[in-house]
Amino acid sequence: MQRNNREYPELKLFVQRVKLDCGLQLVLIPRPNFNEKQVMIATNFGSTASSIKLADGQVDYPFGVAHFLEHKIFEMSDGKDALEDFTALGAEANAFTTYQQTVYYFSTVNEIKEGIKQLITLVRERHMTHESVDEERPIIQNEILMYEDDSDYQMNKALLANLYPNTALSEDIAGNEQTVEQICLSDLTSAHDYFYQLNQLTMVIVGKIEVDDVVNDIDGFVNKDVNERSVAVMPLQIHPIVTSSRLSMDVTQPKLGLGFRVVNELEGITYHCYKLGLRLFLSMLLGWTSETYQDWYDNGLIDYSFDFHLEVTSQFKFVTITFDTDQPIAMTRKVKKLFQTFATNADFSEEHLILLKKEMYGDFIKSLDSIDQLANQMTLALADGTDYLETGELIRKISLEDIHKIANHFVSHMEATTVTIFPK
Repeated sequence: MQRNNREYPELKLFVQRVKLDCGLQLVLIPRPNFNEKQVMIATNFGSTASSIKLADGQVDYPFGVAHFLEHKIFEMSDGKDALEDFTALGAEANAFTTYQQTVYYFSTVNEIKEGIKQLITLVRERHMTHESVDEERPIIQNEILMYEDDSDYQMNKALLANLYPNTALSEDIAGNEQTVEQICLSDLTSAHDYFYQLNQLTMVIVGKIEVDDVVNDIDGFVNKDVNERSVAVMPLQIHPIVTSSRLSMDVTQPKLGLGFRVVNELEGITYHCYKLGLRLFLSMLLGWTSETYQDWYDNGLIDYSFDFHLEVTSQFKFVTITFDTDQPIAMTRKVKKLFQTFATNADFSEEHLILLKKEMYGDFIKSLDSIDQLANQMTLALADGTDYLETGELIRKISLEDIHKIANHFVSHMEATTVTIFPK
């Protein structure tokens, strides 16, 4: 067993990271002043893991396998839903799939020993059959179809399809009707064999806990056998972007979506720092505190629907900007020009940065007082090996010069696409 303790004096937090002999990794954050506890267990097998590399070859999966497997993990040998057992312990349990991970979790104010044992048993065992997989397939297909008439959903899906064509990112995390139809029992058992071994799992535990007791309990009931099987998710195959597309839907006015991707890396900058810098850059230029936002809003060029989103990982880096507008062509030009001339923009200033950093730091500190949010952010950061608790220090240290460097890299290397949804 390997233990690593780290104090975060400014945050008044203590974290113990443990690697058990079986390979299972633990991240424990005691919060003695809270009654709640949240336990999350994650595997780095998400929707983009459509191709995996083994020591002796490669395995390809239909899009949507990670999400499908998430559904089937809750199936017990007697056909019951495992959620019922967590409810019996006074715990609320659930799961979710992201681009890079599948995460299972429960929260409770009661003792967590039995819940942890149940959670590990849940992800390690499987009871799915050909029949149960066939029964699940139309349920997931209907889940996908539920969003067919959602214009915001279709906008985001179209933007990613343009930015990353012919990849898992171009489809819903659940896949599509056709790929779900292709998923079979052998795909699910194969993925489970490779990514649900103890050495592929990390458990994050936050709340009112005695760290040593929890570690000893877990070490006492996990299988001590070490699985050394080598497996890795293959990088996304990057294809030329689709520069524009248009849809017709039942909307009252046109919707515009702008997407920007960057493939190149910025040497010497971590993903965590790049994401933080890019978020501050976008907030300075397009956030509600910017003169540009206020001007566009006051002149009716944008409304409450205006929003931006970014993802920065080892696999992909992209930004999307979406809003309702009657002038999609003109607004596309305005946004692109804003990026190209950011260095001379009045909003790109030291004073504005200080304001935004204070707001961002306040949000970070606030998140530490939420057991579920802290556990969630710590778990999501595992996908790229970053530490969420370093966010505050990064916010304090990042300078306008750093953001200029990140923004310049992004703007210089970005490839752009547009999606317009017009009323039928």
